[in-house]
Amino acid sequence: MHHVSELALHYMKSYGIPAPPTYAQLLREACETHPPPHGMAWYGNMYRQLARKAEWFANSLIINSDKEGFGARQLWRFSVLMEDQQLAEQVRLHSMDESRHSNMFVGVLDLIFPSALEASFREQLKQLSPRYTPRNHPPTALAGPDELMSPDRVMEGLMEGNLTEVRALILQLLLRPVMQAYAPPEHRQKLLRVSDRLIHDETKHIEYSARFIERYAQQHREWTRAAMLDAQKRVNDASLEEVSVEGLPIPI
Repeated sequence: MHHVSELALHYMKSYGIPAPPTYAQLLREACETHPPPHGMAWYGNMYRQLARKAEWFANSLIINSDKEGFGARQLWRFSVLMEDQQLAEQVRLHSMDESRHSNMFVGVLDLIFPSALEASFREQLKQLSPRYTPRNHPPTALAGPDELMSPDRVMEGLMEGNLTEVRALILQLLLRPVMQAYAPPEHRQKLLRVSDRLIHDETKHIEYSARFIERYAQQHREWTRAAMLDAQKRVNDASLEEVSVEGLPIPI
């Protein structure tokens, strides 16, 4: 068994949300067939080494905020392209979480490196988040019939999203001790609470998408299995591309 899959399943269980059995099997097989680079020792070692540079770490928090804001917008667009409104509602809640996470990373930056944020720069960073809330968000109307994604396409996107959230959980666990090492003593408990919330949210996102993957697999087992393996490879390729293009792994 691969430790990435087991860690994700462990965190789900720790929050009282045991993984659906077929999903758990598919996740394990995907990680065994295409071992995630973000679960390998060299990846964590590289992150810890780079994070020793305060400038790099501060910049990584800004990149996190940007990626979370971008992800929030992408998820909302995804939600209006699906016919299944139960799933669409879950994706919209996920989008609002990502929007909030974008703000949280700016808050982390402000707590750890307060002198780095001039008022004008702080205002610029606030624009990275779309600030979606239950009362402030784009329209939820479905796209036109010709624009809706097929159920298979929706599931491909959902599986890739699920495995990206597994990666995000791993990266939050890498981020946690580094954040504490930089934290001023008076802010350590607050930053621990921020980390707790981020880890909980990533686990929650894995859980809801796992439930819909499980449901789809009940009727399309072999298709879902093959699509899950393909999705894991795409997520791995994205991780490796970040390392090669940026020269570093970026926690999101």
